[in-house]
Amino acid sequence: MLTLRQIEVIRAIMVTGTVAGAAKLLHVSAPGLSRLMKHTETSLGLRLFDRRNGRFVPTAQAGGIFEQVNTVFQKVEDLRDVIGRLETGASQELRIGSVPSIANVMVPRAIERVRHRHPDLTIDINTLKIEEAIDYLLLGKGEVVAISSRFDHPSLTFEPLASGELYCIVPEGHALAGLETI
Repeated sequence: MLTLRQIEVIRAIMVTGTVAGAAKLLHVSAPGLSRLMKHTETSLGLRLFDRRNGRFVPTAQAGGIFEQVNTVFQKVEDLRDVIGRLETGASQELRIGSVPSIANVMVPRAIERVRHRHPDLTIDINTLKIEEAIDYLLLGKGEVVAISSRFDHPSLTFEPLASGELYCIVPEGHALAGLETI
């Protein structure tokens, strides 16, 4: 069985072609790396590299191992990336639902303020019918829903997103045209 360190060393030698190059890439000493490589080949019972003109060239029988080493190394890099994103908050996602009536003006303004505070946050926006809002939240499809009217529900909390004025436009002579407030 190979350790992650052995996999890292094998890949470094594959990439650089020399023990000295691999040692420089990994920021370690070449003699220690050479000893580890000899130990690895001995414990596996096969030669991974042929030495030609001072270069390490993969042996034909080690081809399958190198494919797997690259796959494992890529997965370790993916893990490092995920951990780095967790540390910065970049892997967090905020799922927002909104009814169409406010999805184009009020929600983008609110998202702009959130983005200013959390630039790496992934935001997923979904347009919902008002009837879908409760299920969206209670079934865990999203964390927030922006709707244009308030109603009572024992499992939900309502907070104002914004305030403003609405205007009613009617033709001249309409019954509502003479009213100051509707």
